[in-house]
Amino acid sequence: MDAHLIAVGSELLQGFPDTNTGWLAERLGRIGIRVRQISLVGDEEAGIAALVSDGLRRADLVILTGGLGPTEDDRTRAALSRALGEPLEPDARMAERIEEWLRGRGRTPDDDQLRQALRPRGAEFLENRRGIAPGLVVRTRSALLFAVPGVPAEMKEMFDSCVEPVLRSAGGPVLLRRVLKVAGRTESSVDRQIRDLYATPNAELTILARSTGIELVLRVEGATRGDAASRLQTLDEEISARLADDLFGRDDDTLASVVGAALGARASTLATAESCTAGLLAATLTEVPGASAWYRGGLVTYANDLKNALAGVALETLSRSGAVSAETARELARGARERLGADYGIGITGIAGPTGGTPDKPVGLVYVAVADARGIVDFRLLLPGDRDLVRRRAVSLALDRLRRRILGPP
Repeated sequence: MDAHLIAVGSELLQGFPDTNTGWLAERLGRIGIRVRQISLVGDEEAGIAALVSDGLRRADLVILTGGLGPTEDDRTRAALSRALGEPLEPDARMAERIEEWLRGRGRTPDDDQLRQALRPRGAEFLENRRGIAPGLVVRTRSALLFAVPGVPAEMKEMFDSCVEPVLRSAGGPVLLRRVLKVAGRTESSVDRQIRDLYATPNAELTILARSTGIELVLRVEGATRGDAASRLQTLDEEISARLADDLFGRDDDTLASVVGAALGARASTLATAESCTAGLLAATLTEVPGASAWYRGGLVTYANDLKNALAGVALETLSRSGAVSAETARELARGARERLGADYGIGITGIAGPTGGTPDKPVGLVYVAVADARGIVDFRLLLPGDRDLVRRRAVSLALDRLRRRILGPP
């Protein structure tokens, strides 16, 4: 099944972000639906209608977000009427529901609010459990069309409760999706390793570069779910053999969750000491539910005197090698481990920019160290990107170095 997503709202053409279609595309991919096109359109009836008509000709599924509210610029219903060639008709039951919803919140129904009870002839309403504007579903001879609210919380709940169950029961060939996650490689190096697999029959591979690493999105089609699952597993195993330890997880795995699982399996603990990342590593680790079982805590030591006082970095080291150095990273890692009583310690120091760089120590230079009972290892990184990217990449690379240390030979 191929899909066309349409985000409605003039604000989307003025620089405001569209988060709905990205979320929908990811969720549709999980259930084997390919998104072939994503369109943004302003609050213009004719423009919306034209996109809907085109989508219904070219796709099996069309989903619109936005334009279902009570205001004058909410024109999705009228646009659907135009595209489908069906008149808008009031629905007494929906009007009653809207009136009850408003009165229950101390508001008086008016004609603008009751406009939300209109639907093109032949359309069915979708329940909105988070708000007032109902969604719509239309079944044509060749396609399914859904219109859902633009408010993200309302859109997501309506997709989960009303849209996805219909799509899962639609039948046809089964398309399964899996995301393989890779660390420690560039996009081009991964591409070289798997390039011949792009021609795999009934399969589609997409490679994506993220700040956290590389993602390989696998989509495999089969006549049945079992057939598709078998094809997907075969492709997964082939890629896994080629990428070996650089492949760290699948689907919802993150470097932090994988590290946490490895620590938990060994009844080991971790502590951190950060300079340039200023607590971002600690925040990333504690996004994992249950992190308190294996994460002891962290030190944020931006100033040199605190590197010494809190993490135990020697003043001589700071004077001789500088705050941004392998020596300082090593002492940060050791200090975090020893002072916070953990089995592993990570130290990070660097220059995130945009200022502070020198010819010898440019912006993007980061040192990471990992300490454990076997000793300390350190890594010099020169990371591209702006301040935010340097910091996020430093965190990801630090977690990957720790992952390899934990899972590697004793």
